[in-house]
Amino acid sequence: MPPLSASDIAAALYGLLRLARLDPKGFDYFEATATGLLKSFWVAAFLLPVFLLYLVLDVLMLDLGGPGAALRYVSIETIAYVVDWVAFPLVMVTLAPAMGLDRTLFRFLVPLNWIQLPVGLILMVPALIGRLVDMPEDFAALVGLTIITASLLIVAALARFGLEVPWWSAAGATVMNFTISLIITGVAFSMAGVGA
Repeated sequence: MPPLSASDIAAALYGLLRLARLDPKGFDYFEATATGLLKSFWVAAFLLPVFLLYLVLDVLMLDLGGPGAALRYVSIETIAYVVDWVAFPLVMVTLAPAMGLDRTLFRFLVPLNWIQLPVGLILMVPALIGRLVDMPEDFAALVGLTIITASLLIVAALARFGLEVPWWSAAGATVMNFTISLIITGVAFSMAGVGA
């Protein structure tokens, strides 16, 4: 990955702030290029320690069947973390020419990665609390549904205004992103033996 400068981070965070205020000029603060997309993957590295903490709590709380199984679980989940970060952008980069999205693709994908910084931190807080505190199932389900709904709306808005497409196209991109992530999570859970 290309190095990320302090000015890159400052511009992206300011762009996020503008987008959070529903200001479409926020898109202008992101480096909407292939290099900018590569730089935006640093967000995955920034969030990795929180993700690893989540995995450590999983290992401590789940009956994984010993150190070998725990190492397998952490390895599979870490690989799935990386694959989940790159899968949707790779699909979009591949499909963009056929969909006529060459001009606006990076305008969508770069902020999409950057938005994961605040969203990822917000998502991890209830997930970590859920690992540490017994929450009523109904409440946990409501929190999870609220977070998923908010995430889908954010992605749809980024797709709509970043790609400059109609809402139905933005919804299609959102569903594709969500579906890819669900498949990766499901495969990882299956390989790791979670729930078996």
